[in-house]
Amino acid sequence: MSLFLNKLSYFLVTIFLSLTLIFFLIRLAPGDPVARILGPNAKMEEIISYREQLGLTKATHVQYIDYLTGIFKGDLGNSLYSKKKITRLMGEHFIPTFTIAFFSILFAFIFGVIFGMLSGIYKSKFFDHLARALAITALSFPIFSLGPVLVYLMAIKLKLLPVSEWGDLKHAILPILTLVIPLGAIITKVTRNKFLEEAKVPWVDFLRAKGMDNNGINLRVLKVCMPTILNIVGIQMSVVLAGTMITETIFDIPGMGMLLFESIQNRDYPVVQGIIVYSTIIYMAIYFTVDYLNEKMDPRIG
Repeated sequence: MSLFLNKLSYFLVTIFLSLTLIFFLIRLAPGDPVARILGPNAKMEEIISYREQLGLTKATHVQYIDYLTGIFKGDLGNSLYSKKKITRLMGEHFIPTFTIAFFSILFAFIFGVIFGMLSGIYKSKFFDHLARALAITALSFPIFSLGPVLVYLMAIKLKLLPVSEWGDLKHAILPILTLVIPLGAIITKVTRNKFLEEAKVPWVDFLRAKGMDNNGINLRVLKVCMPTILNIVGIQMSVVLAGTMITETIFDIPGMGMLLFESIQNRDYPVVQGIIVYSTIIYMAIYFTVDYLNEKMDPRIG
């Protein structure tokens, strides 16, 4: 219980500091969203009146308190352009983002662990060399360049998959593949290295001396490796969230990434702020959950 409360306190402090940083950084961004909305021909009186309606003329500390109070109540405010609730806007764009992020993590974890374990089992053999070469190649491509390459090969050249937009799961294959390849490569490398490290410890020889078969030993070793692998997955969540949003802009998918991109262009800072807040809370929650589970699974970490 004390471990959980300790982790919870760290989580809450980190969230508070992150939300504070987001609030002030957003307000340092150049440009006046009100002037952009009203257009270049707007009179100064109209601009001032509209700023008052939006609460932008309040003192910074008052805006900050309203901002934190709104988050606590689950109210992130309204869009400057559409006037819709930001929570409603994000809800309309949530499904594509969740689908891509969830299946990217799932498939990257499955394939990364399998390939990493097999690479460790067959160390210095053909499969190991092949897996390592593929992992290095995958990590050489950033997401913003890997996406167009996959579009050219799978959609334009081979005509196997749709290029963009969003309709059913087949539209999610290329975006998911764009994220699975680099994330799976990282998990493969981490799994292989940790598997080889744990395979050398004395208890493995003890199990072998007792007559346990290789499959049983390998599964035991993999179980010991899991805290490290899960920790890497937790750390990579920020990459997955950012990568999902970048991927959505590449494939023209109406998810949170596309909403963020359009809001930045329009200087609709309440929406930008809301998406960043939402993403930060999700990332922190996942990371601290993984960290807590790691310490429960392996007391040596604590």
